[in-house]
Amino acid sequence: MIRALAALVFLCGGLADEVFAAGGGPKKAEEPSPQQQAIEHYNKGLKHRDKAWQHEAKAATAEKEKDREKRLKKARKDYEKAVTEQLSAVDNNPRFHEAFSSLGYAYRKLDRYEEALAAYGTCLELAPNYAEAIEYRGEAYLGLNRVAEARQAYESLLTADRAHAASLLSALKEWTRKRRVTPVEGVSAGTLAEVEEWIAVKETAAANGDEVGESDTPW
Repeated sequence: MIRALAALVFLCGGLADEVFAAGGGPKKAEEPSPQQQAIEHYNKGLKHRDKAWQHEAKAATAEKEKDREKRLKKARKDYEKAVTEQLSAVDNNPRFHEAFSSLGYAYRKLDRYEEALAAYGTCLELAPNYAEAIEYRGEAYLGLNRVAEARQAYESLLTADRAHAASLLSALKEWTRKRRVTPVEGVSAGTLAEVEEWIAVKETAAANGDEVGESDTPW
């Protein structure tokens, strides 16, 4: 028994030597690298974005206006949290283009379009062909009624990513519908008619599997 106790004391002493550093204090866990911290914040931001989507989906099916507004308010809070996380992500890794794109998305959903454009711009400086950012920057342009730039974004997506191009074309179509219902200064009826004609040309081309560039349109 005495030998067993001695062995136990020896083992505990050995473990203590491993747990404590030369200075006598406990060893500190290694700090995650800035890149690892960036990824952690990025993923947290995506979780908040996904929660916001869930709130928006429930708001769309809410029967009472009170419930709809409550869900939209919660969605907005999650988008604000997403902004905070993505800002931390790009602060830790200034070349994290996906985080800049997600930052732009959250800004756009908060109607902070200028900030969204800045984030998308940085993303596309780092990754010029990142289709997600091209599409969503186009939608941010629409938030500011800058339809010409949104159309240019669509043209750049035609050969790069047809799925994102189709989504942006749908956004352009919805933008014209809303502007018909609620006119805004700087967007004339003639401009809307021109854009609607342009959309019709693009939809026909997409249905036929053709690629119609800007030079092929009649204006």
